[in-house]
Amino acid sequence: MDDASAAFDPQFMFDFPDPYPMFAEMRRTAAVSEFQVANRVSSVVTRYRDVEAVLKDGETFSSRANAEVSKYFGRSILEMDGKEHTRTRGLVTPVFAVKALDAMATVIQSIALALVDGFAGDGRADLVSQLTTVFPVQVMATIVGVPREDYAQFMRWSLDLIAFSKDPARGRAASNILREYLLPFVRERRGTPTLDVISKLATGRVDGEQLSDDEVINFLRLLLPAGAETTSRLMGSMFYALLTERGRFERVAADPSLVPWAIEETLRWETPVLFVAREATRTTEIDGIEIPAGRMVSVVVASANRDETHYRDPDRFDLDRRADDHLSFGFGRHFCLGYHLAKVEARTALTTVLDRLPRLRLDPAAEPPRITGLAFRSPQKLAVRFD
Repeated sequence: MDDASAAFDPQFMFDFPDPYPMFAEMRRTAAVSEFQVANRVSSVVTRYRDVEAVLKDGETFSSRANAEVSKYFGRSILEMDGKEHTRTRGLVTPVFAVKALDAMATVIQSIALALVDGFAGDGRADLVSQLTTVFPVQVMATIVGVPREDYAQFMRWSLDLIAFSKDPARGRAASNILREYLLPFVRERRGTPTLDVISKLATGRVDGEQLSDDEVINFLRLLLPAGAETTSRLMGSMFYALLTERGRFERVAADPSLVPWAIEETLRWETPVLFVAREATRTTEIDGIEIPAGRMVSVVVASANRDETHYRDPDRFDLDRRADDHLSFGFGRHFCLGYHLAKVEARTALTTVLDRLPRLRLDPAAEPPRITGLAFRSPQKLAVRFD
């Protein structure tokens, strides 16, 4: 798979135009493909049933393959297995429970309204830079407990950290700054807790154990890409899908019951994170192909979500598909903690835009938008007009 190996060059991954024909060819030719990335051989799995099987089997396929991100975020739940993973997840699960997030619906709505009303009188906007990028970071800052007067600088640091793979030095600097910024809050909340995430992490106990200061900060830093960037990309691709074929947008505007299905279909059709990394803990097989112990296994969620043996006409965005069995939030013990928050934010953004921006449409004078990327995918710009 020399062509695929070239595609995974780090500098190309951000601008990759359309990986789906490549994924379709990989599904057709082999259950497992192998190529070298960053001086390490990786077994790449692209078919739905195989991706699902790997994600289900946390004993055979370990999350320690994600240790590379610890250079920027510190040791996090992404690379944990077994009791360590259970303990840490148990502490933070209540933060993202449906009941807890539903109680924040009014706050989330007010953030969306303030952002949209900030440009609603202009008649035009870039939905990516003015809404989908900013909205989830502000929501996460609110949940974490960042003071409102620090939102602007918190967002700058967050965006620098999120972009660590493109600019490692800048990402490391942002990681260090965020640690120094967050540490006083963590120590203060241990003695005087409030209702924010910092307090829950700093004071919560599982089996009598608390998280250390660094463990709390590592999780807070992880919330930025896991809870902000992925949601931002989901919303950008959702607006892209609805606006590039005007009939879709008009259907959703006329029938609010389609809003949840617009979100689900976006997650299937253009998942924000295309790959999940695992490491084989023992020699095993995938569809009869041997995977040696210690081998990196890359499961291509984006390919599984467009597997023609599982979905009919998978490359088409279809509001009537009702496919809620996509793998965009993972599976099993590592199923995404923030899945409900992501859906709440996407739903809020879409309904707010529908209410506040009459006759929303792509700007005919702007360059047509494109979805790009191989590690992450979404439009970089989405120029629109409205009345």
